[in-house]
Amino acid sequence: MNFYDLSIIATLSATFAVVCVYIFLYSLYRQTYIGLWAVFWLVTFGSQILYRTPLQEMSKPMIMGVQVTQVANYVLLVFATCKFLDIKMSKGWYYWALIVSIIANITFVVAPPLLLVGAMPTFLYIAYIYFWLGWMFIHHLDNKGWGKIIVGLAFIGSGLHTLDMPFLLSVTWFVPWGFLISGTLRFIIAIGILMLYVERNFRDLASKEEQYRLLAENAADTIYLYKLKPTQEIEYVTPSTKNLTGYSAEDFFKTPNLFLSLVHPSDKALIDKLISDPITASSAPMTLRIIRRDHTIIWVEQTTVPIMDDSGTCIAFEGIIRDTTARRELEQNVSRLDRLNTVGQMAANMAHEIRNPLTTVQGYLQFYLKKPDFSAYIEQFSLLISELDRANLIIREYLSLCKNKSRDLKPMQLISVIQDIYPLLKAAANASSKDVLYYPEVTPTIYLDEKEIRQLVLNLVRNALEATNHNGVVTIRTYEKDNDVILAIQDNGTGIPQHILDNIGKPFLTTKENGTGLGLAVVYRIAHDHQAVVQVDSGPQGTTFNIKFKTD
Repeated sequence: MNFYDLSIIATLSATFAVVCVYIFLYSLYRQTYIGLWAVFWLVTFGSQILYRTPLQEMSKPMIMGVQVTQVANYVLLVFATCKFLDIKMSKGWYYWALIVSIIANITFVVAPPLLLVGAMPTFLYIAYIYFWLGWMFIHHLDNKGWGKIIVGLAFIGSGLHTLDMPFLLSVTWFVPWGFLISGTLRFIIAIGILMLYVERNFRDLASKEEQYRLLAENAADTIYLYKLKPTQEIEYVTPSTKNLTGYSAEDFFKTPNLFLSLVHPSDKALIDKLISDPITASSAPMTLRIIRRDHTIIWVEQTTVPIMDDSGTCIAFEGIIRDTTARRELEQNVSRLDRLNTVGQMAANMAHEIRNPLTTVQGYLQFYLKKPDFSAYIEQFSLLISELDRANLIIREYLSLCKNKSRDLKPMQLISVIQDIYPLLKAAANASSKDVLYYPEVTPTIYLDEKEIRQLVLNLVRNALEATNHNGVVTIRTYEKDNDVILAIQDNGTGIPQHILDNIGKPFLTTKENGTGLGLAVVYRIAHDHQAVVQVDSGPQGTTFNIKFKTD
């Protein structure tokens, strides 16, 4: 075996190894450009087998076939590389490939002695492809490092070597070295592109991992991974657990049983079922209570996904926990309002039937109260009459809160409504040795239902007067701020307790011994009907109710 044969065998071996690598990569990733690269190197491998036959000894059809195949193969290389670089391939590559093939084949047919001259367009076209690829890899590939420089220079070196082939192909001693140089450059190109592909995949993987990490760590919901085997413990939990439970992720890692200890005792059976049979328990979201670090109880909804090993055994499960306390409270409030609506409808239907006997009873009690024969029962009769008055008050407030009635909205000044009822408010305050002060300010005209706004002001001022001590003062202000018309009613009482403030506006919530808990509910209903917002500011120096009406 001579040096010529050894050089070809070495080149074929290197090319075949590259083909195997790309076929393996394509079987793993199914990327189009990897498959095209594999085809390119496979065709290159086949053409190199023909190098064992000197060019002068090949038949004319074989030379023409090799010529066309080589040109098409390098167009395929350009197409695959454009896919890899994520750029659009110009149609000019196809046109020039066709022109080069036609010129070369015509030359072979017309002037066979000018074999190398006829092959020159093909060599020039392939060399240009090499130069273009080298330039694209060096200047247009976004990879960092020396990898793209090495690949680019190898392409440029292959282009230079392609240009010298027509002149050195007839130099017998150089031909084996030419094969080795060509094979080495191609091997460097193949391995370099492979490294760039792996680098790009690694970078994309790192980028996606960073994105997923940011999504997980910045998610409002708490995401965790609970391992069942070989030991039961939290393997991962997002930082949002701090807001949910009050404990940091490090606390869960340090104390494996911390997760289970937070579950409310009444709901531990749900977690025990999840751990014992994750597949069945994961079929539907789970609602349970969690005891936070500050000992407050919150409601959460948990969705879990079991993780299986190769044998089908559940070894862990992933969970997503969402705080549903606010939603649950809203549902409870809606339920209360539904019940209140039902009560209101019943009260509306039965108001006259109830009031008639009450009026009759109250009339007779007042009649007997004036009789001397019943003078010994004045205290009892007075108590009965006051209780009947209270029953009438409850019925009236039920109706005011719950019955649906059409609003009569008209453009008007808020101060005109308050000024009309100000004497009534002043008289009510003076009767209890208190005072009401009004500081009017002209505001833009807004759409109001005068009767309902009167009811709103009366309820708030009445509550404010009851919240103040002897000689207390209630202040009413109207003004404009940030395109809103503000009605502010302030008292100088002791403030509203926090547990009441957190639930203010809910029906039946009251601190008064004889209160119905419907006054503020009426206020919130009227504000809602006027698309206004109620804000409460309370402290030891008093409480201020701010009603914000939109001007547009």
